[in-house]
Amino acid sequence: MAHTYLPLEEAVSLLLEQFSPIPAAEEVPLIQALNRVSADDVTAAVDHPPFDRSPLDGYAARSEDLEGASPSSPAVLEVTQRIYAGQVPAGPVQPGTCARIMTGAPIPPGADCVIRQEDTDYGEEQVHIFVSSAPHRNICDRGEDLRKGTPILSRGTVLTPAHLGVLAGQGMDRVSVFAPLTVGVLATGDELVSPGTPLPSGKIYNSNGTYLSARLNQLGMYATVEDRGADRLEVLTASLEALLDRCGAVISTGGVSVGEKDLMPAALEALGAQILFHGVAVKPGSPVLAASVRGKPVLCLSGNPFAAAATFEVLARPLLCRLAGWKDPMPRRVGGVLTEPFPKASPGRRLVRARLEGSAVSLPSGEHVSGALSALIGCNCLIDIPAGSPPLAAHTPVEVVLL
Repeated sequence: MAHTYLPLEEAVSLLLEQFSPIPAAEEVPLIQALNRVSADDVTAAVDHPPFDRSPLDGYAARSEDLEGASPSSPAVLEVTQRIYAGQVPAGPVQPGTCARIMTGAPIPPGADCVIRQEDTDYGEEQVHIFVSSAPHRNICDRGEDLRKGTPILSRGTVLTPAHLGVLAGQGMDRVSVFAPLTVGVLATGDELVSPGTPLPSGKIYNSNGTYLSARLNQLGMYATVEDRGADRLEVLTASLEALLDRCGAVISTGGVSVGEKDLMPAALEALGAQILFHGVAVKPGSPVLAASVRGKPVLCLSGNPFAAAATFEVLARPLLCRLAGWKDPMPRRVGGVLTEPFPKASPGRRLVRARLEGSAVSLPSGEHVSGALSALIGCNCLIDIPAGSPPLAAHTPVEVVLL
């Protein structure tokens, strides 16, 4: 089959147009919802905080009672009540009085400021206050964080610890999320041996299956791994069929180039697949193959570990995140500046592993070859180098894809 080598953006658009989101919704406890995708728009049901409160330990007072107060001429007020967090004020603060108040406690009626205890003599029944105050000083307003009706999150939002904490602050203990997308993972090749078993001569351990499964889990999806990836057409066909029966999408590695045992195109043909494209104009991993089988996507990536990892991020990830219900499935792209040179010319578009810190983009040590995965450790982005670029000098501006 001839490779068409579509531009990356055209290939991604084709996939996103071809396949529609498929998740069903379910309710789960907040503590189980991290990295899940919101199935609903959610707005604040109550003001947060639900009352005016003190941000510190001190005295709730009337600012007009403190006019001219100083260390040499303190204001002297009667302490009529003590208010702790979780308590309700016993009554209003009257002229010439104040309330001893603790962090998080409600501001009593009549008080319009809070004086920190360090600016007083810590009096219990009568307190000397050594500073004056403007109205509203040291008061956290009701609804300061969220007003009732304020949007908290929208359908398709990936839930973070901050989202879950805000929802808990609204009194919610459960949230509606999309059911996780189940993705089949098939690493092919007679040379592969499962980790944890002896390594025969001429074999290598299957790292692709573990890497892709872990990455899928990190994105809030479920990975189902099929170990029967031998280079025999009937085995590959049966493995793909088994995964398609159980999963919403399938990712494979290996068997997509032009070698005698690159059998994935034939296996897909045997399943009646609609081939969408075979080849994307980016390296590493350009022979990637995309197909539709029974309305489900099958993406066949290179068997080289870094090539599989790179094309997963820029091609498979947008599609899978869209199927999982993400509002914005595209990986973030930002600008940065190389801290060191990249010595290779890039006749074609190239993805290079790197680390972004602030705006500084640094390269890992070691060879930038598609078969090496260890250099990806510690990296958090891919440099997207345009086709036709010369070797890149230090301080060259670059665009990176965040992992």
